[in-house]
Amino acid sequence: MNANSQLTTAQELLTSGLDDWVHLYEVHAQVAGDNPHATTEQVQQKTLDTIRSLVERGLFDVGDLGGPGGDFAAWTTPLDESIRRIADAYIGHFDDEAAWIWKFWLALTDEGRRAAEALQANPTPERPLGADS
Repeated sequence: MNANSQLTTAQELLTSGLDDWVHLYEVHAQVAGDNPHATTEQVQQKTLDTIRSLVERGLFDVGDLGGPGGDFAAWTTPLDESIRRIADAYIGHFDDEAAWIWKFWLALTDEGRRAAEALQANPTPERPLGADS
């Protein structure tokens, strides 16, 4: 899995996040599609790494739909704990898609929205993620 596939994955998820929250299966499917020769285990690890990177960069919040009316609710737990929580269901119960496919979500932050809008205005692979200019 190379840097170009990681950049493509992040860009796709950012622009997708403009339309709606991004569910875990969407991250998984994007990583798998961008890395067609990867094993399931490699895709799973890359999916978790992608989530970690996007959240660390301040582009997305991780959470669930436990907010009022089923709205997105960002988790306040430390990122390591959030990743462990996702991994427990995603990797630990991978064959039981109901345990993870619609359970974990990402929502663009204000910074992520700006980065996604910039990508839409100028969709070049060289554009650094999280940069406003």
